[in-house]
Amino acid sequence: MSKLKHFTPCVFLPFRLREQVPAGAVVYDVSSYAEYPFCTLSPFWPHGGIPVPGLSDGTTSDSVEGIWQGLKLIDGKIAPRYFSGQGHKRGGKPRGHQYGDKLLKIVKAREKIYRVAYEWMLDKRADQALIGGFIAQAFAGVSQYFHDVSNNGKISDPDEGWAHAAVLAQYLNRRCQQQAEEQVRV
Repeated sequence: MSKLKHFTPCVFLPFRLREQVPAGAVVYDVSSYAEYPFCTLSPFWPHGGIPVPGLSDGTTSDSVEGIWQGLKLIDGKIAPRYFSGQGHKRGGKPRGHQYGDKLLKIVKAREKIYRVAYEWMLDKRADQALIGGFIAQAFAGVSQYFHDVSNNGKISDPDEGWAHAAVLAQYLNRRCQQQAEEQVRV
């Protein structure tokens, strides 16, 4: 049996710490303000055809942010119009996020809606050469740090928006782990 191949884990970098990384590390801004192609990893980017979690009628959204904003229950209503076009914020105080016939609180909504939609986008709509490049660099021992405009990398912290860069780093590490395990089986 082969030995598990080593990779350098990808790291979420809170926005406020983006200037405080170890020497030699590579820092990626994956916010909507980033340069192309990194901005395409923003939930605001209109990839198109992203299934809306919790809706079984085949409804899709152009962006992950459109799903997140559109499923917020504000004044007793969701707003499917947010599923079209580039994602943008929605005003008002949400009671939760609609998921099928359930109303989810923020942390559960992040798990069942945001993470699912964002990772689907990474698997099916993001440039696989870009994703593959991050993975290759991880196996080459490159320290990679990912940030957007948020400081919150914890899904369980309801007081600040959850950084999609944290989801991206977790996703990349999981893909690296899967690849390492597959190489052992070969």
